[in-house]
Amino acid sequence: MSTGAGTAKYRCAQCEQSERDCQCEKYCCLCQSVIDVRLCNDGLMYCEPCRTACDYKTSE
Repeated sequence: MSTGAGTAKYRCAQCEQSERDCQCEKYCCLCQSVIDVRLCNDGLMYCEPCRTACDYKTSE
């Protein structure tokens, strides 16, 4: 999932698009929050508190 440039480009598990191109409904898959939701390396979306608690990283 990494490009040669050194920056990971994670893809949505549902639509397989990059976070920028993803048109899926955006909510945290753990707590269903819609605030500060980002796509992580497993292809799912998480809010900031859940990303921090689970140590998930975003592509940027």
